[in-house]
Amino acid sequence: MPRLTKSQADKKMMMPDWGMTRGYKVLSILRGLGGFWIAAFIVVAGAIVEGYWSFRWQSSDAELALNPLAQAVEQVPLSIDVWKASELVPPDPRVVEISGARALFNTTYRDQTQGDSVTVYLLAGWSRDIAVHTPDACYPGAGFVMETSPQPFTITYSAQESGGATHRAEFMTAVFTKSEPTGVTRLRVFWSWNDGRGWRAPRFPRWTYGGRRPLVKLYLVAESPLGRLPHESPALRFGAVLLPVLDARLQAAFSSGMLAHNVGNAKPQ
Repeated sequence: MPRLTKSQADKKMMMPDWGMTRGYKVLSILRGLGGFWIAAFIVVAGAIVEGYWSFRWQSSDAELALNPLAQAVEQVPLSIDVWKASELVPPDPRVVEISGARALFNTTYRDQTQGDSVTVYLLAGWSRDIAVHTPDACYPGAGFVMETSPQPFTITYSAQESGGATHRAEFMTAVFTKSEPTGVTRLRVFWSWNDGRGWRAPRFPRWTYGGRRPLVKLYLVAESPLGRLPHESPALRFGAVLLPVLDARLQAAFSSGMLAHNVGNAKPQ
């Protein structure tokens, strides 16, 4: 085999190796396709998650499953112990639309012995809607100022049945103030959620309840003069008699049909 001269060897080294070049091109194309498929996977996965949470593929049966819960919320009695409500406040269609609630109960109860008043907001729907729109986010939009960050608070009460066990309901609470020409309005709000496993007030309810669980949200609102401490609020006295009534009604609703399946499959938090 003839030997190459130095000049011929140098030329051969400078010439491209077409086999290697084609290999690099193939690798480059594969890398590009790999990036494409990764991006495509992320987009598709995101669409699936969004569709799952937003009920894009929800059946009509799933929506009908909320009927027992909606009825339980809408039919809360207007007379509870010494607390009486004269009438229901008709739901504002705009509020219902924004909140995403399937049912909304709103009225003000008055203590017939002491004269205190407590306003109740009770909403039912899917957790993707009911877990959001908390007072600390909504009240400022109505001109209120939150005095301090929300704090946890526990209400202890007895079950409705005779000799019932003692229950604990977790709430968040904060005071909201609003200056008006007639004076300063100062309200203390307690809020909590119930998904069939008791009243809880997680700091991140959207993460706790996810997007596809039947959920109820409760607000208790009472005037809070300057200097009144949380445990002195009339909302707590009313809550102690309201919660057993709600528990009995909601337990029956959560135990019905498809809602029972959802509650049964929930993971403990």
